[in-house]
Amino acid sequence: MRGPGGRSGQLVDSETRRRVHEIVQSRMSRDVSGMLKYFVEDVELNYTCSRLGVLRPGHWRGRDALREHLRRVDIDYEPLDAEIVSILVEGDRTAVRWVSNWRHRATGQIHNMDMAHFLRWRNGLVAEMYEFRDMRCASRVTDVVPQSLNDILNPPGPGLSRDEMARRLIAMGNFSWGGPDIALIREICSPDVVCEFVGDRTTISYAGRYRGVDALINIVRGIGVEFEQLSHVTPEVIIDAAAAAGRRTVEWRHRGTGRRGLVELADFVRFEEGRIVEIVEFRDSVALLQMQA
Repeated sequence: MRGPGGRSGQLVDSETRRRVHEIVQSRMSRDVSGMLKYFVEDVELNYTCSRLGVLRPGHWRGRDALREHLRRVDIDYEPLDAEIVSILVEGDRTAVRWVSNWRHRATGQIHNMDMAHFLRWRNGLVAEMYEFRDMRCASRVTDVVPQSLNDILNPPGPGLSRDEMARRLIAMGNFSWGGPDIALIREICSPDVVCEFVGDRTTISYAGRYRGVDALINIVRGIGVEFEQLSHVTPEVIIDAAAAAGRRTVEWRHRGTGRRGLVELADFVRFEEGRIVEIVEFRDSVALLQMQA
């Protein structure tokens, strides 16, 4: 998607962002035709999390499959509104985070969802999509440090090369046989790092938003106590200015039940002056619960 020149590349990236906005707007207004026009006929669909209790994780192909998924969700849930949090674009790859509200038609209950999509484009249309979603969790951070006017007007740069940003993103999620590398976390994260684990606390006890590297370490240690990581691959990393997003697949074994399973995760990370200052993580909560049961 990026052109050979800097200016042309910026124009292509801007058009990609516009199309992402159009896709989200069309979805929430139930304009199925308007949404599908941005997808190739043989689009690959990868749903890595349960979709509001309607559809299980899985893999499908084609516009007709996408249309059927939309139809089945809309039978039970009415889309209300949505807000895009961030869009990262690198070449023919895009990662987008957004939040949305849905009304359950039978009960009237409002579901607030955190969502992320990784998109691969072909000739201006989406050819592959990975979806992550889970219930949005209320923040556990009570103190919000306001940005200075200078930081707003002149945001700090990442302070790292593109490849080093990608390396650190991958290293954060790669537990060795001995568990997470605590020294590495302290080295590459800001002492005031903000971390958010998307999900419902009734199923994921550590879900929520936290501040401080010690809070992050305590959560990561807890995961390491409960799960043994057997393998780890990161098939996709997208870097855009000071932001990075990555999809990864881990094989975990629950130390209590002995059950093993593959878990799909997505991480959104922001760098400032060489350190990670924000981490947002999505995971396949269904796969985790199946191993714990």
